[in-house]
Amino acid sequence: MTSRAFHATRIACAVAALGVSLSAHAQYRQARNTCVDASEVSAMAMVDHRDDNRNAALGCIRPLSDNRAAVLLPSALEEIDRVPTDESLRRHAWGFLDSNGKLAINPQFEAVGDFHHGLAAVRWKGKWGYIDAKGKMAVPPRYDSVSDFVEAGLAVVTLDGSRQLIDRGGRAVGDVLDASVQTVELGEGKPAQISISYREEYRSNSGERRYATDDIRILSGYGADLFIAADAHGMYGLLDSDWNWRVKPQYSDISRPSKSALALAVGDNEVALIDASGNVIGQGKGYQRLIRVGQAFWSGQLPRGGYALLDAAGQPLGNFTDAEAQSTVLHGNTLVYATGDTLKAYVPGRAEALTLGTGLTAAENEGDYVLFRDGAQRVAGILTPKGAWLHGDTAPSWLANVDRIVLRQGKLWLSGNDGELFNALDADGREILQADALAAAQGSQLRDMPLDLPGGPLGLLGQGYCQCGDSNAGLLLADGSVATDKTWTEIVPLDGPKDEYAARDDSTDTLTADQLRFAAQTEDGMQLLDAHGKPMDLPLQQHIGDFRHGYALIYAKGEARIIDRAGKSYALPDYFETEVVAPGLVRYLKTAAEGDPWGLYDFIAGKEVAAPAFQFIDVFQDGQAVASLGADKVGVIDQQGKWIVPPAHHGAKRVSDKLWLVSQAAWKGDDYQRPQAVINASGHALTTFQSGMDVSRADDGAYLAYSQKQRWMISPDASDALDMKDAGYTPMGSWMAIRRANRHGYLDSAGRWQIAPGPVAGTPFQGKPARALLSDDDGARLIDEHGKTVASLPAGEWSWPAGSPWLVRRDQQQGKHITHYVDLTGKTRMTLAGFGSGFSEGRAVMTLPNGTERAVNDKAVADGPVFDYLGARHDGLAVARVGGLLGYADGQGKLAIAPVYLYATPFSGQRAVVSTRDMSMILDNQGAMVARVGMECGIRTLYGAYNQRLWPLSMPQRCRQ
Repeated sequence: MTSRAFHATRIACAVAALGVSLSAHAQYRQARNTCVDASEVSAMAMVDHRDDNRNAALGCIRPLSDNRAAVLLPSALEEIDRVPTDESLRRHAWGFLDSNGKLAINPQFEAVGDFHHGLAAVRWKGKWGYIDAKGKMAVPPRYDSVSDFVEAGLAVVTLDGSRQLIDRGGRAVGDVLDASVQTVELGEGKPAQISISYREEYRSNSGERRYATDDIRILSGYGADLFIAADAHGMYGLLDSDWNWRVKPQYSDISRPSKSALALAVGDNEVALIDASGNVIGQGKGYQRLIRVGQAFWSGQLPRGGYALLDAAGQPLGNFTDAEAQSTVLHGNTLVYATGDTLKAYVPGRAEALTLGTGLTAAENEGDYVLFRDGAQRVAGILTPKGAWLHGDTAPSWLANVDRIVLRQGKLWLSGNDGELFNALDADGREILQADALAAAQGSQLRDMPLDLPGGPLGLLGQGYCQCGDSNAGLLLADGSVATDKTWTEIVPLDGPKDEYAARDDSTDTLTADQLRFAAQTEDGMQLLDAHGKPMDLPLQQHIGDFRHGYALIYAKGEARIIDRAGKSYALPDYFETEVVAPGLVRYLKTAAEGDPWGLYDFIAGKEVAAPAFQFIDVFQDGQAVASLGADKVGVIDQQGKWIVPPAHHGAKRVSDKLWLVSQAAWKGDDYQRPQAVINASGHALTTFQSGMDVSRADDGAYLAYSQKQRWMISPDASDALDMKDAGYTPMGSWMAIRRANRHGYLDSAGRWQIAPGPVAGTPFQGKPARALLSDDDGARLIDEHGKTVASLPAGEWSWPAGSPWLVRRDQQQGKHITHYVDLTGKTRMTLAGFGSGFSEGRAVMTLPNGTERAVNDKAVADGPVFDYLGARHDGLAVARVGGLLGYADGQGKLAIAPVYLYATPFSGQRAVVSTRDMSMILDNQGAMVARVGMECGIRTLYGAYNQRLWPLSMPQRCRQ
């Protein structure tokens, strides 16, 4: 037997040890006219792999199981003369022999499984059911596919495409299988071992679920309700929301470049673009390549040379020669190129190229404004984002003297080499600043606005660095005018962050330009200004604070008050410190005493809403804020000071308006490993505490919470969370692709989880008391039927061969195999210098360096002769291979049954099944034949121990002539 054949058999047996899957059961072995194919001889030599004792279904008599062996014979439902005698095995059917070779169940079934725990699967009229040992139908045939029953009294069946667990009465039990299950492997033992693999699932933000099929593989979302997908042949297309092909699968690839509104589709003969509605753009143009050029253009290589320029929507703008294409340079989103000596440019939004002139060079750009110089390096023109070409007579008179350009709030500010401000240009090429504003800006310090709002001021004017001249503080307004006053020494913006570390104020998200407020500093105090720089009806103040949540703190004449944007003021009690934390709400300290607690005060209603009790109150967002009563007493409160999340945590961090991430209190480990959990805005915990917890949000609004060990998908409204264990997620527009890892666990006899599923498969339960081997991140260990660890094993990869009293670990030391054996307490019982099998009937098998095999006893002492192959011992006999043929060796290693067979099973109940090429037999433990099946007169025929024909009862007429 070759090493490859040994390897293939071991893999097959390892799969069988988990239980036969549905797909395997749906395809029971097809009939053959010979009992053993000579080409399969080497692969059959090891059908009783020592470490699991499972048998392949080979030979004209299948292996004995529960004292029954499946056999294919002329159908009992057919007249014998109707059975063809051409060795085709037509009009044959499956039945069962007992261990003495007698026909226990007449041949009548289309296909059968083996008996397990008193029942065997049979196919009758295209449907599967189960019979008992007498051939009586125990579960009616109504299933599309089935598995064997296992010790726990469970089997897996498929009914109308849905997988179910059933009990021995055919009743559906348990709820561990649903539409997401792809394959199920149900194993032996009590509780029953089960392994589940899942189909790729697609879930919409409305909760609808769909599953991948063999014909369609979803790759990514595209647009609102489209999907890039591949068919069974690997060709790409677009599916709509009903999974119908919007763009037929005709491309070798469809991908969406980053930040592009279009997808790139690569076909056999051309490349095209597809928009978010599924329209194919450029089909039939013969583009050989399409390359994105900046954010506004595509370049398409034409089949006969040259290139086509397309806009961002894929519409053609013009063609380039190879030389023109080589000259293109991108400045911002403006594409500049040369046609001979003439410079031209394509500007986003314009259908035709602009002719700029000759002798020009694009010198620099700020955003999409491009400055050009002539051959003498003088400024010759400026091209704006909307395609205004300021050059020659259309250029301002000062343009040639420009030395410096700066982009501020979408406007281009132009200055000379001495710092003189010439003006600012908008995207249409218009000069913005009026004469008085331009005069006011000369020599002044120009500062950017903290908030860039449409229609808002262009900038702040302040005293110049030289502090010379008559420059005053002021506002440059959107219409190009200036608001200034000789008494103003500084303009202070009251909205927007002053630096990147400032606390976020959500109220600025909806702020309009007219709502902006400023403070003008004068020698006599601060004056409140509106968005246009006009003084408001509020007396001068000693201090005007920034607006937060629509309100600002003011102070004058020893009194602190609050104002709104209209300048209306609200009184405050005589507190030591107040800060606006929500609309109409301040947090306050009564005194300056160290440790004085914070309270909450509603200044619009003029009443205290939460008495001073907090060591800390953060700014409110969406009506909630983090608050603390002290160390490890952090929670979340509402605007009445009531706890939404109890103060029982080390910390709390806002994820969104619906979620909080809280950290566990009283943690003794490193802080970076401190467990965290996700809690919604109603205070409901959505996850358990996990180290390394984080939360992200998908495009469809759903949240993903994940740690190193677990993952949850949280609904967009954050009302509930689905524990997805170790599933992977891919956002696809309004859908989410979910790829779940295989799960392995143990079921009770009612089909419920007795030991919760996990990512690692354990062995079947065996022995008394029942134990299973589980190897995971916690190491190798033996567990009881409740999943509790009863023994921990030394480090290494352990296995537990079925029926072996000891567990096995194999490794290498200095290039030599070492096999370790431990008992069910974890105690080392034997160490074997070599590659050893599991134990059976007091013997293991050791593979020698030359590939031959020999039995060893429980003292690691070699026992008996050497064989080419030696199987596990059962009923005192072990399959042995000598010279390419199989026989049986006894307890002393002597050949008790001569090696003359191509196929042999282990003994069970003092019986074994063996085969030559043309005949299969049941043998007793003395090697005597008790029954045989072979081909006679072109049909399968059963004979008894005395060579009497047992089936068919009579031969066809043409065989009797």
